[in-house]
Amino acid sequence: MKGLVALLVLLAGSKVLAQHYLTSTAKSEIIVQAYRQRAADACQRAARLQHIGQSNSWAKASDIRLVIGKRTIDVQLWQVDNALWQARFKNPYLILSTGEKPQAVFCEFDVVQGAASVYRL
Repeated sequence: MKGLVALLVLLAGSKVLAQHYLTSTAKSEIIVQAYRQRAADACQRAARLQHIGQSNSWAKASDIRLVIGKRTIDVQLWQVDNALWQARFKNPYLILSTGEKPQAVFCEFDVVQGAASVYRL
């Protein structure tokens, strides 16, 4: 009987985890598709302004991913009164990359602000 209960708990837990994974993946894809063109346009403008000599078409970026929060902002989790807390922990960003690793150019598009910054690693 204990084995049956353990199996049911395991099945219920796996169902909840699978549903969470599927909904978060779907939400991520929806946001990427909704903001892809705006991000590409903003990245193109930022590349021109920052004089990064890439004639890349950001609309055909080789990799686009959604990240939540910007890790480079120096705000701690407990500093909820900080004006940059939302940008650090809650705002969505699209990271676009073109090219291969050694010469890849990256663009970080802030969905909330509508601004982009282009950089190389």
